[in-house]
Amino acid sequence: MFSLPHRCSASALWVLLLTTGVACLAQATEPAAIDSAAALSPAVWRLPDLAQQLMTNNPQLLAARHAARAARLGVQPAQAPDNPTIGIAQDPVHRNPLAWNTSEGASWSVSQNLYWPGKKSLAGEIVSAQASATEAQADSLQSQLLGQLRAAWLAWQSAQSQLQLTQTQLSRLEQIKQITKVRYAQNAAAFADYINAQVTQEQMRTTLLTTQMQADTLMAQMAALVGRSSTHALPLQVEILQGRQEVPALETFREEALRRNPQLKASEASVRAAQRGVDLAALSSRPDFNVSLTGHAANPPWGLAHNPTYGVAVGMTLPLWYSQKEKLLLDQAKAQLASIQDAEESQKQQTLLAVNAAWLQWTQSLAQLRLVEGSLLAQARTAYRLTLSNYSAGQVPYVDVLNAFNTERSVELTAVQARSGALTARVALDAAVGETAIPATP
Repeated sequence: MFSLPHRCSASALWVLLLTTGVACLAQATEPAAIDSAAALSPAVWRLPDLAQQLMTNNPQLLAARHAARAARLGVQPAQAPDNPTIGIAQDPVHRNPLAWNTSEGASWSVSQNLYWPGKKSLAGEIVSAQASATEAQADSLQSQLLGQLRAAWLAWQSAQSQLQLTQTQLSRLEQIKQITKVRYAQNAAAFADYINAQVTQEQMRTTLLTTQMQADTLMAQMAALVGRSSTHALPLQVEILQGRQEVPALETFREEALRRNPQLKASEASVRAAQRGVDLAALSSRPDFNVSLTGHAANPPWGLAHNPTYGVAVGMTLPLWYSQKEKLLLDQAKAQLASIQDAEESQKQQTLLAVNAAWLQWTQSLAQLRLVEGSLLAQARTAYRLTLSNYSAGQVPYVDVLNAFNTERSVELTAVQARSGALTARVALDAAVGETAIPATP
């Protein structure tokens, strides 16, 4: 029997024990790591989970939030006074710059710019209003992205319903095909009936593949919105869409849009900034001042000894070229204000038109859904079952079965699309109003 030397055997034993210990440690810690990762995110994601991911990870939204913060941080510096200026001079300069005591004189000065009262505060108000506009634009972007996310989520849920519906229809076609096969074997039907049933079934499989591709595209779109790689599928929760909702009056949404829409808030803030710009331009003809304190002495250092002298100087700007500068700046500010006010009015009209269109689409989709789910869907299903039963008994031709099948399929698909259309219209309505909160429902 082959045996290792004692020293080698001891080393091997230590290695074995170490390996076993690491394996046991890994075995003991692995479930905890898995549980910790699972706790970070739900097993399946619903719409609020996606919305939270978007607000946390979407790079476009993060950039807008950073820009808004940067704009807000600029308010205080705009109101702060200018830094004073300090100057030191030595004359004449000695050949040895270090020989300060041999110079004949030195002077120093401290100067401060002072602006006409109200100019700095107006400048701060302008920057503050501009920051408010930037913040509102970030809110508007958040509303738009959430609307896109909700629309994609609804479309994906609708695609899942269509996939389920297509699977059900494939099962029905398989039943039809088997019936035609039996009837053909009994010389009660033509072989063309069996072939037509098979062809229709293959066409339905093509529809299944197309719908799946659409669902995958929507999945990639949602992944991009929430800041994730589009190569990895999101663990989405398949939900049954409930499109039947009560519809509030149109005027309710119009009033809410005028009050909440972040794009309108951005326009209002831009108008405030332009109005303060006009006020500031009106003060441009008022003089600004410069106050200086000076000191001078012979044989310094720094004029602090040897009979120093001190002085105060005050300077101010003169609007000598008012007609060529300040007046034109004021006219320019007024023109900019008029332009921004017109843009605000245009934005308001566009917002109300978007609200009107979405509300009408919502009500029409709900009316279509009520019609389909009320009686049309039940009638189509009953007609298909009766026609299939009559075909099995040899009472109707195969074309009647195919027509009844296509009618039922069309009505079921219309119900799915109407339900999705109603919810999508509501999402568009929320976007027009300016909803910026994480949605709890579709």
